[in-house]
Formats: sequence, C-alpha cells, structure tokens
Amino acid sequence: MAEPLKAYTVLEKRQAHRNAYQRWTPDEEEDLLNRCAQGVSLSALAEMFGRGEGAIASRLMKVDAVGPAADEAVEFGG
Repeated sequence: MAEPLKAYTVLEKRQAHRNAYQRWTPDEEEDLLNRCAQGVSLSALAEMFGRGEGAIASRLMKVDAVGPAADEAVEFGG
C-alpha cells in the first residue's frame, strides 16, 4: 500500500519557521523553560525559537514547563 503524500515538505515548513523539525538542544530546552517561567507567551516563544506554536506547545508539555505559555499549550492542544 502506497504511503499518502504529505501536504507539505520540511523545506516549506522551514520557510515559515527556520527551526522546524530540528532537534532541541539541551541549552534551547533550558532557555525555553526559563522564558516560559518568566511569563513569555506561546506566540512569542514560537517567534524566538523559530518554530510553530504547535511545536512549542508540544515541547512545553513534554518538559513539564510552568508558566502562562505552558497553560496556553494545554489549551492549544500541545
């Protein structure tokens, strides 16, 4: 059975979000946690880290972040 075609490519995603599908480094994760705890919003974090809001929401939930953006992540469906 043939695999369905994707609606996008990684290159297309990276044109919108420079770090789309890149692995998170430990330093980036720590920075994300710190900024979340400082009250930076989900959309601002997405801009800072060059990733989509869904990617940020997912990572915040994965690392058990605390802060307003983490609350947004739950509502976002991260």
